[in-house]
Amino acid sequence: MAKMATRSNLASPLPPSLIAEIERRRGGLARHMARAVVALVSWDASTGAPPDRAAIARACEAGLDLFLATAREARPATSRELREVAQLGILQARGSQSVEPVLAAYRIAARVAWDAILGAWRDHPEATPESMVVTANYVFSALDQVAAEVTSTYLHAREQHMLRGTRARTRLFHSLISDTFDSELALQKQALAVNVTMASGYVALVVKSEEPIAALLPDLELPPRTLADTTDPHTLVVLWPVDTERREEGARELLASLQTRVHGRVRAGLGGDHPGLRGISRSYLEALQAVEVGRKLRPTALLHHYDESAPYLVMAQNPLVAERYVAHVLGSLLAADAKGSLLETLEAYLTRGSVKEAAADLHLHRHTVLYRLEKLRELVGPTLDEPATRMRLQLALDLRKLV
Repeated sequence: MAKMATRSNLASPLPPSLIAEIERRRGGLARHMARAVVALVSWDASTGAPPDRAAIARACEAGLDLFLATAREARPATSRELREVAQLGILQARGSQSVEPVLAAYRIAARVAWDAILGAWRDHPEATPESMVVTANYVFSALDQVAAEVTSTYLHAREQHMLRGTRARTRLFHSLISDTFDSELALQKQALAVNVTMASGYVALVVKSEEPIAALLPDLELPPRTLADTTDPHTLVVLWPVDTERREEGARELLASLQTRVHGRVRAGLGGDHPGLRGISRSYLEALQAVEVGRKLRPTALLHHYDESAPYLVMAQNPLVAERYVAHVLGSLLAADAKGSLLETLEAYLTRGSVKEAAADLHLHRHTVLYRLEKLRELVGPTLDEPATRMRLQLALDLRKLV
């Protein structure tokens, strides 16, 4: 993704008046971004305490400097500039914490910056539609570059942190998921040295637990050639050989077994199948993303597939597009539904598929649900029961949870 981002077409420089305005507001804007990150990012037991607010503000300033430097000169970011904005990822890695909150933090910071740019420049004579499109391209290209560099730097820093004093088998495992080995031949030799028989490729399963899970690792019943290790006390990573039969069924059985042995909730993400040992790190990142999206969209589900989450991830990467879509589909409903009861009814009706089951879910009389559905038809259109309309509404409801 980093290579794609740095090749983005940034040939059109931004108007000097906009760059000067952002430079003037740089310090205050960075503090505003930092406040939003601290307030809105979910930092829980599995992700650790948030970094120091001053560190977040410095990261936001570095992100603004990256944006200004690339926009002023109409060029891609340098490796040094990208490293500077990846410091939060390094802090998370050294604390053996998840990278997902950091990526969420940058998405929130980018949205705050975009809103501030619009507010500062909307009425300026040079703020033409064309220049606003160019500005949006710079903002979201910078976000893509930052996300890619944070993830890459995080994985490298975490691997270095984990390898200090760890067993050779653990070093092998972390080399696989972070793609830091020199060649597949060298990796096969490393595996033979620790008596590990490897498959030709693997699919990653990332399991997140509210309670510490590392102590359960020795007792797991896994197929031959399966590799497993913990990346932090609450995260288990299982690499399933690509040629394993009943892979998904085996994953579900493992999750069901874990759920009976830990007190808190367990959920997992399954990455895609990518060729060779080099494909493991990509599958691993996909599994991490699937867990995060699944936690927000389907919090009661045990297993989330990346391939099923991909459409949401594509749209959520550009918050401006996602927010516009939500406003287009649900704008009238959100404006009229101050208490949220109609929104709650719509979600229950789409999920359960019938008035009777929606009423049971909401603990309401079916006539109340029928009344609310009539109000919904007035707000979102009369074709509420048509498959295309249901799909459009469900997508908007799901995106609203992600942006």
